[in-house]
Amino acid sequence: MKKIGFLSLALIALQNITMAQTSFDASIGSGVWTAVCTPVAVENRLVWNPGAGVTTHLGFGMKSVLNSHLTIGIGVRGHYMSQNESYRTKMEGKYGKDGSYWVSVGSFRYEYDYDDDDCCDNQEMFINWNEQDGEGEKIVGRKEGSTDYAMVSVPLKIGYQIGKFNPNFGVEYNYRVGIDKNVGELHSVGFTTGLRFDLNDKFAFSTDFYSGITKDMSHKGTLYYGRRDDENPEKVEIRDFNWRSYRVELSVHYKFGGSSAN
Repeated sequence: MKKIGFLSLALIALQNITMAQTSFDASIGSGVWTAVCTPVAVENRLVWNPGAGVTTHLGFGMKSVLNSHLTIGIGVRGHYMSQNESYRTKMEGKYGKDGSYWVSVGSFRYEYDYDDDDCCDNQEMFINWNEQDGEGEKIVGRKEGSTDYAMVSVPLKIGYQIGKFNPNFGVEYNYRVGIDKNVGELHSVGFTTGLRFDLNDKFAFSTDFYSGITKDMSHKGTLYYGRRDDENPEKVEIRDFNWRSYRVELSVHYKFGGSSAN
């Protein structure tokens, strides 16, 4: 339903564009992308797994002036997204003999003092993933974090033309599949915002930021406090951990056909 609703909105937008005031363009660009897991609070500190990869894209789009300043734009982009570790997540924390407490998530390690007489009992705070088999795993997202991706995105934006500058915002639909490994089809919708600069009648530059609203994937995990080798560590809570994507990209546009929308 979300996909159908978004595509219907895009078609309505296309029908309302005045062709005499529309410019078309082809674009090429690059940027970085990452995915962030649901934050886990440990001793009032939020931790998650870092990681980022390079993304490149080719696209086509159109931009139209609806009145003296209000603009609307829609496009289609094909992306190549290199793998990164942001989907590969684990979390655990331990008390050290020196009175410190450290938390390790992925490749990040946080360490700080912990004032407690019981700090040396070597208790842990950790997550076991997907416990339907009664055992669980220490790390999740290995497969998702070790593949490149191919993606098609459809951004729909509303902007305000100020001279050659066009700040804009809107929504974007993404369809993504793994290249090296089968991770299934990933559908997501998110907010997009950016700034476009129309250099002249032929060239424009833009920067865009995408923030996922819907999740890329989800895993159920149980947060424990105790020791991994204990038969019955203290179960703190069970929750769904969700991963959402974020991207920052720069693009160069070559305008052709139609009339200038500047």
